[in-house]
Amino acid sequence: MESFIINRYLNAVLTRGCTGSPINTAPSDPRCYATPKSHMKKNISICYLCGKSISDDIGKDHVPPKQFYARELRRKYGPNLFTLLVHPSCNKAYQKDEDYFVHSVGPVAMESYSGKALWGDISDRCERPQNKRIVQMVLKEFDERPSGLILPFGKVAKRFDGPRVWRVVWKIVRGLFFKEIGQVLPDDLPIRCEMLSPGENPPPEYDIVRTAPPLGQYPAVFDYRYIGIPEKMYLWAMLFWDRIIMFVGFHVPGCTCKICT
Repeated sequence: MESFIINRYLNAVLTRGCTGSPINTAPSDPRCYATPKSHMKKNISICYLCGKSISDDIGKDHVPPKQFYARELRRKYGPNLFTLLVHPSCNKAYQKDEDYFVHSVGPVAMESYSGKALWGDISDRCERPQNKRIVQMVLKEFDERPSGLILPFGKVAKRFDGPRVWRVVWKIVRGLFFKEIGQVLPDDLPIRCEMLSPGENPPPEYDIVRTAPPLGQYPAVFDYRYIGIPEKMYLWAMLFWDRIIMFVGFHVPGCTCKICT
């Protein structure tokens, strides 16, 4: 179980939302949400998750997941979200972890415009009996006294299931890598991951990747940059809901550097 420190009021808001009090928001500038680029379409008949060919059993996967884009924003702006072809069974294997990611990580970003809109979706789901288990699980991840420590006023620890969160993050990177590079990355490739909570200073690696151009279609919801040495290694930085930064670094399969050999 991994954790980071966030504002204490998020815990209270999460609890309140589960009793049916959604937070209504309005954009300060609608343009901050929608900056659409051309939707990339390729004649690809390979599932980016398993690497096998796709024939009759064809599905589409949104990269990142569609539920990252709040329904309110989808209705208002009609974003043309990027998709990749997949086997439905491959994609379904990630559904529960993606649901967990939204419920566990999403509330941390609720101070942003897109994060507040997402909170409206989460609040609605809290009312549904089938989501009771995941709601209770997430509520237990908030801790005002982690290991008996007294946190600064207004702060609370938010734990999360690291393997589940990073499984979703790595799935997103694999999809974007397939989009940008055209190569399938294995699910079990060794990777280095790091998450920054709102207000936390980025590591030195960010100074390297920040020089790369932003590539997200709708950066107020999801944005990303990457740098790499072809056939060697890559570093990706992703921004979720304009608040949470995640880094992923990895060496590609077949890398012949000293570390890999």
